[in-house]
Amino acid sequence: MAKRKTKRSAWASITEVERGAVYRIRYWASGPDGYKRRSKTVRGSRKDAERARSELMLAHSDDVPCPTVGEVWRTYALPTWERMVGDGDLAAQTLAVRRSAWNRHVAPTWDAVQCDGVRPLAVQQWLDTLNYSQAKISMFVLRAVMDYAVRYEYVEHSPMRERYVMPSKSTIDRRDAGVWTLDELGEVWRAVRGEWFEAAYLLAAFGGLRVGESLGVTAEDVTAAVVDGQTLAMVRVERQVMNVGGRVSDALKNEQSRRTVAIPGRAGARLLALASAADGFLTGDGFGGPTKQRILKESWHRAQGAMDARLVHPFQNLRNSWQTNMRWSLRLPPWLIEPMMGHRVEGVTGMHYDRPDAEMFAEAVARAYAERPYDAGWEWAD
Repeated sequence: MAKRKTKRSAWASITEVERGAVYRIRYWASGPDGYKRRSKTVRGSRKDAERARSELMLAHSDDVPCPTVGEVWRTYALPTWERMVGDGDLAAQTLAVRRSAWNRHVAPTWDAVQCDGVRPLAVQQWLDTLNYSQAKISMFVLRAVMDYAVRYEYVEHSPMRERYVMPSKSTIDRRDAGVWTLDELGEVWRAVRGEWFEAAYLLAAFGGLRVGESLGVTAEDVTAAVVDGQTLAMVRVERQVMNVGGRVSDALKNEQSRRTVAIPGRAGARLLALASAADGFLTGDGFGGPTKQRILKESWHRAQGAMDARLVHPFQNLRNSWQTNMRWSLRLPPWLIEPMMGHRVEGVTGMHYDRPDAEMFAEAVARAYAERPYDAGWEWAD
């Protein structure tokens, strides 16, 4: 079979079907069945094919133009990602991030631009207006949209496949990455003791739960375990409160996130007491429902306004602090900390063999706490 050669133009492509004898022209045009991709076969020379293309271009010069970037987003990209969320193949939070990038950074520039009008120079100029984080997710979204435009033959080539100069990483809005020592966590706990979000604080600071996970814990998820005379709070992580919309979801960040966390000492005892007095969510909205992450963070910010500056960090940093303190203060090994955080242990062992259970977590944490009881001077917490 003769090798097919394709010669492209901005309006239509010519593909050599039989060497020097048969050519196929592909183009977009209106007809009784609407505006769609069409083709015409020309027998003769390359010049005959180019002449036929010119005639088609003249005949269809007033046809419906190529769809806009926004139309392809709404027709293909967004519905596909929404369907993936429904099927469990894409996290709702991931879609929320992509939708936000579209609304805030992509749509204002590209929504009304025809797909065949997206030019590399304009893309680079647009990137120059964004910081690194914004450019990274926005490029992903626009690239995906333009890939659909190529797949459905609205355009022959995606300009998003060119190499671009990304904004410097120094443009990232760097957030507070500070962590608390165990003593400092005790100071913060004393300041927020009795607050409506105290349980969420204890779960994040002494259990390493993510913000949404800390809001998704119910009274039934907290049980007691006794190891060598110690009573620990065993917290099942089964659900989270989503950052966008505030709905409760059984779909956690990954399959390893469904876990049980062991919390020893006075923090564990306090959680058991709060759970025994609660009905439903430990950090609820007062009407039997969950609390939104935004409400928690606003209350956290107000509470920190009265604290010493060295104790002021974002709520989500409590998880980082837990990991740091478990490793360097309680001396737990990373291969034990990672599954307690909801991470998979790297390597073949972590992927196929290592399956610690709640009892193993309880024994390891109880042993580490017995050797280094960090809350020995926190009598106020009793």
